[in-house]
Amino acid sequence: MRVSTAVLLLLALSDVGQGFLPTGGLQRHAFPALSSWAGGSSYLDNISPSTGTTTDKDDNNNINGAATHPAELSYGTTMGPSQAALPVTQDQHMNVENDMMPEGWTMYYDPESGNPYYYCDIDGTTSWDRPAAHETAAAAAVQLESNSAMNSYQQTSAVVPEPTEEDDPLPEGWTMHVDPQSGHPYYYFEADGTSSWERPQQQQQQAATATITAPVEEESPIPEEQDMERFLKMVSTEIGVKTLNKQNPFAITDVPYDVVLSKGFDQIEDSIMKTRQKMAAERYYANTDDDDFVGAEEEDGRRPTVLVLGTGWAAHAFVKVANTFDLRVVVVSPVNHFVFTPMLASAAVGTVEPRSMTEPIRVSNPTIDNYVEGRAVGIDVANKELTVEVTSKQTDEGIIPMATEMDNENGESPQSTIYYESDINNKLIQLKYDHLICAVGTGVRSSMVEGAEEHCYNLKTSDDSKRLRTAIGEALEFASRPEIRGSDYALTQERKRRVRFVIIGGGPTGVELAGELNDFLQEICEPKVGAYQRLANDYQVMLVHGGPDLLPMFNPDLRKRAKESLEAQGVEVRLNTRIAKVKSNFVKLQKKGSDELEVVPNGVTVWGAGNEPVPFVQEMLSQLPESAKGSAGRINVDPWLRCPTPTAESFGSILVLGDVACLEVDTKYSSVPAILPQTAQVAGQQGYFAARLLNRGYDLAQTPPRLPKKEDHPFDDFSLLRIWLMVRGLEEAPDFNFLNLGLLAYVGGGEALTQVQVGDVPLFDFAGKFAFALWRSVYLAKQVDSRNQAMISFDWLRSNVYGRDITRF
Repeated sequence: MRVSTAVLLLLALSDVGQGFLPTGGLQRHAFPALSSWAGGSSYLDNISPSTGTTTDKDDNNNINGAATHPAELSYGTTMGPSQAALPVTQDQHMNVENDMMPEGWTMYYDPESGNPYYYCDIDGTTSWDRPAAHETAAAAAVQLESNSAMNSYQQTSAVVPEPTEEDDPLPEGWTMHVDPQSGHPYYYFEADGTSSWERPQQQQQQAATATITAPVEEESPIPEEQDMERFLKMVSTEIGVKTLNKQNPFAITDVPYDVVLSKGFDQIEDSIMKTRQKMAAERYYANTDDDDFVGAEEEDGRRPTVLVLGTGWAAHAFVKVANTFDLRVVVVSPVNHFVFTPMLASAAVGTVEPRSMTEPIRVSNPTIDNYVEGRAVGIDVANKELTVEVTSKQTDEGIIPMATEMDNENGESPQSTIYYESDINNKLIQLKYDHLICAVGTGVRSSMVEGAEEHCYNLKTSDDSKRLRTAIGEALEFASRPEIRGSDYALTQERKRRVRFVIIGGGPTGVELAGELNDFLQEICEPKVGAYQRLANDYQVMLVHGGPDLLPMFNPDLRKRAKESLEAQGVEVRLNTRIAKVKSNFVKLQKKGSDELEVVPNGVTVWGAGNEPVPFVQEMLSQLPESAKGSAGRINVDPWLRCPTPTAESFGSILVLGDVACLEVDTKYSSVPAILPQTAQVAGQQGYFAARLLNRGYDLAQTPPRLPKKEDHPFDDFSLLRIWLMVRGLEEAPDFNFLNLGLLAYVGGGEALTQVQVGDVPLFDFAGKFAFALWRSVYLAKQVDSRNQAMISFDWLRSNVYGRDITRF
């Protein structure tokens, strides 16, 4: 750019170049204050209008040559006359006294060529051509706007002493020089070649003052500073984020590759651990007799005892990869299986069967020491002791207790009385532990609304899905009874009430259930072919949400698409509406900002609006320090999922996972830490993380947890694992890093929403049929076992070909 500009200038100063240069000829930089405003980037050092040659700077950045002004020159900018350009003498001026110059213009002669040129005192422009009179007004306007800084400097420089280097040192990269023509100091910045009459500190202060006092436009397209973080969060793709930040939109540089790579190595480690454990178990049980079992029980004292509370996402992930030959794992839960909760809505309408998406906890890891069917009701944190209430999964027939004596004649158990739940429940047992994995999950927060706890169905367990499925079937049968058939208005309204389903909550549970339920009703009530075809004009699904948008964790476009898709299929969506009261045959709704209550008759109400801590968490918090109390009744944990304890001896013995844990993490687009959400993704990753902490043998009493010295470690086969960890640099336990892979939601009609991301970096999102295919693919791949994958695939095929099953048991 410098060379090409120099060539143009040389041509302009020659006889050839004068033919194509515009009127006004060569322009030079204005005074230094204006050069910084112009922002020129193609510089030629101090070109004299007579010669068009460049000058050089010495080692001290002093300018040598015909002109010694501090500003460097660029083509198309303006500057005053050079030192070598002298005013016209009295004799020379006599030749033009009859042809007056416009106001502000002065004629000079170039001392080398003798040619005249013209200089404007108002805006500092120079020209080989004689200026016309109409240029004066434009030059005056430029003077008022752009040369005020120089005027201010000229007015104040005589009375305000320039600070010395000792009093006020210059910023790094700035040097001070003296203009030999005027004697005023100027400042030169070596990094970008800019120069200024003002000291850099003063210039920055004036810029800051101008920023503060500048008027703000009423309708500015740029978001305000306090809204920028929220604005960036609303951007749905990484390309959008990059564009806003003026980065290459196609360079995926913000993806946390280190976290992704680390989790890949962790999965390899987990797979090796499970394979090794399975092979060792086969060898162990193949060569074991009764005496060996006794010996194994005696050796249990050297294995740390780990009590796992729950069988949800976090507990199941922990049990899956826990090294049960180094750890004595005991699971305590009233439910003996893991359930794939995102598909509970499908199970509630018969798209899949509940057993297809569950896995017994004993099958998850057959080498665990034991499973206790019960619930934790008390804890002694200081003494590491847990109180468990033994429960039982009851049926109408009851249970048969273990025989206490044998019939000597036929060797069979004698007939005994059937025992029911009241006979065996409320029996308390005490369990000691070295490590406690608290993953008890949350309960349903419905008690805040009158009647909700008594009259609402929930959707958190496989039992909930079966109860809801039964209720839906009963509602259809009640609406089909002969006593309410007919066209009478009262009978029609009663029939519609019985098949009006109200779903409370616009999160993933509520939205997916609304979509699945509406699909089911459309199928079975289809005219002429549906099993309940007479109810085709009577059924209705209503989704009530207290917020302004459905699925608030999705980006705005997908939230809008969710509402549009549901309404297009016939679902009535009520936003900004709260539930005031629930009864067995109606609900009361209240619009935000209104005092009026609307009564909506209905037959089935489903609650999916929120969670609350279970009683055991409240009991546990009563024994923990005040610092353990987190948001919404959760338990605060550190980056290694440890909760505060009352004594130093018990610290590190309790790990809190899943929905119970309250862990603050830094986010990409906010300076304020955020609490990890209560999702299956978070819980599952925390379960695997906790299992690795114990499998690797970290001392959890230290901060950060470290590997113990090799000679002090009790296990002989630890050396290979230790080498693996040392190679990876994991002698200290890493923090828990949640890797968010995105969100999925089904909205009915064979459509879904997909928001794919890696960590905090959004990659892409879309909705519709293709998103539905991805939704099914991900859910199928995330099943915990190949058995579940086969059964769910068959259920989907059966539902598509033969329809959903409406049998009630």
